[in-house]
Amino acid sequence: MIEIAEADCAHSTIVSVNNSLFCNGILKFGTEAQKQKYVRAIAEGKEIGAFALTEPQSGSDATAMRCKAARQADGSYVINGKKSWITSGPVAKYIILFAITDPAKGAKGITAFMVDTTKPGFHRGKTEPKLGIRASATCEIEFQDYVATADEVVGQEGEGFKIAMGVLDAGRIGIASQAVGLAKAAYKAAVAYVKERKSFGQPIGSFQMIQAKIADMKCRLDAAEILTLRAAWAKAQADLNGGRFSTEASVAKLTASEAAMYITHQALQIHGGMGYSKEMPLERYFRDAKITEIYEGTSEIQRLVIARNETGLR
Repeated sequence: MIEIAEADCAHSTIVSVNNSLFCNGILKFGTEAQKQKYVRAIAEGKEIGAFALTEPQSGSDATAMRCKAARQADGSYVINGKKSWITSGPVAKYIILFAITDPAKGAKGITAFMVDTTKPGFHRGKTEPKLGIRASATCEIEFQDYVATADEVVGQEGEGFKIAMGVLDAGRIGIASQAVGLAKAAYKAAVAYVKERKSFGQPIGSFQMIQAKIADMKCRLDAAEILTLRAAWAKAQADLNGGRFSTEASVAKLTASEAAMYITHQALQIHGGMGYSKEMPLERYFRDAKITEIYEGTSEIQRLVIARNETGLR
């Protein structure tokens, strides 16, 4: 993920959604038949997957969703509602969807479903005109009497919120990796530029204010990368031995995303007017970095997760 994001952040977004949000949830909670049908198609590169949790009125508060799945006598579910900001939504063949099956139970009344976007009742909205990661398509989706069969339920009825939160823990490591790769690209561009660009008869990298920027960028980049690798290690240990890695994932995601925003900002500043031009990639790095502080849990949510896990207070 780090290497892919260093080359193209939008492409790394598609990979992260496929691997972390889509495949990971099915591998952990799906049946063998679901793994063979959905994970294999994505892993072989034949199809694109997506993850549908956010709604127009519910972002950070995922339990406020209104998309409903009504169970029928034959065990199937009729789904109605909207989801927004669905990465890869315009092109996905399969989507893991979270909908309310029992409104009285709150978070424990949410269930996960596999959605085949070729079936009747599924509709895509317009592709969002985004600030950054523009090569990764995002849209709103809507369900109008969409029928999901019993074998399309992921896990058990009522386990959807638990599945979503577990998947997001892993997904945050993917976004941290994305942020690290993006920050690396901006940092390398800045270091190369300060050696080449001359002002007042000498490379601008010899000026102390530029040197201070390079030093600060390097410290934040290294911290972000090490914390991201620690989170990946913690996930691997949890996969082997059980347990959670939510704190490590949130620390990595928060640190790396804010480092990416800082480093791309400073890299653009170092390049001056040329950094503001679309002739160079700095302005794209800067635009792409912002979303890493927002999706798969905003920086504010990461701080809540970390503090609550550390203190045990809610």
